[in-house]
Amino acid sequence: MGFKLNSANRFLSDRVDIIFMPRTGVSRKFKLMGLTLVMLAAGWLLLTLGALWIWSRAYDYQLTKADNELMRTKMKLIADELERGRKYLELTQTTDKQMRQMLGMPGGKFINLPKGLEEKNKEDDRAKELFGSDLKDFDTEEFEKYIDSMQDNAQERLASFQEIAWYYANQREGLHSTPSIRPSSARISSGFGYRRDPFGKPVGGMHSGLDFAGKPDSPILVTADGVVRHTGWVNGYGQAVLVDHGFGYSTLYAHATGIKVKPGDVVKRGQQIAFMGTTGRSTGTHLHYEVWKDGRPVNPRDYFK
Repeated sequence: MGFKLNSANRFLSDRVDIIFMPRTGVSRKFKLMGLTLVMLAAGWLLLTLGALWIWSRAYDYQLTKADNELMRTKMKLIADELERGRKYLELTQTTDKQMRQMLGMPGGKFINLPKGLEEKNKEDDRAKELFGSDLKDFDTEEFEKYIDSMQDNAQERLASFQEIAWYYANQREGLHSTPSIRPSSARISSGFGYRRDPFGKPVGGMHSGLDFAGKPDSPILVTADGVVRHTGWVNGYGQAVLVDHGFGYSTLYAHATGIKVKPGDVVKRGQQIAFMGTTGRSTGTHLHYEVWKDGRPVNPRDYFK
């Protein structure tokens, strides 16, 4: 160990000759102390390492800058797609409102959902602030809230359109299930309400339907879509057909003959179900027609022109 220290001390204290011998020209000789040579080598090494460190930092900066530019481009694309999606949502809100107005919907859970102008402007400003900020200031939590807001809005739109579809389907079925035509083209011989007894009794009674007086075997038409619940003899009514239309409606066709349907048959508005006759308690060939709504007879004249 002592030998090595002595050798190092001698090297540092001795002079070292450095000779430059170019191919042409005069050679040059430099004399340096060993310590000076070591210091120069150490300085060169430090400069080299410093240069490498600076270059690596610059390289990392360029990479980061390129990544940031790429990220900005992607964020711009995302912002454009979100903006496009938000405009589509605004269009569905307008369409939603128009459809409700066209259908005459009385209102529902989502009827007032389309945002007002002030709230819409706040949403626009929120998006511009979010996507216009520098990446280092980008608020991830705010971005997630913005996406959740759009998702909630989209789900509400879907629920609203489902409500409209449900309302339309039921309204359409309700229209088809509402008696709306004459069951016969024959003249009306007796109206709805209290009347004198047609068989000459001194006390009259409630006439819960309309009588159509026509020729024998005149066609009897069902006045709305429905399901046949009864066919056959009913005391006082003779041969009769009872049709359930749903939505609280049912109709009765009495004093018939030649019934063409049976219980369980699905019938459509305008379909012939029997012929006009004089069965049961009747003074002549006619059709006794009743309309029931929610369990009580109503005036059939209110259901056709």
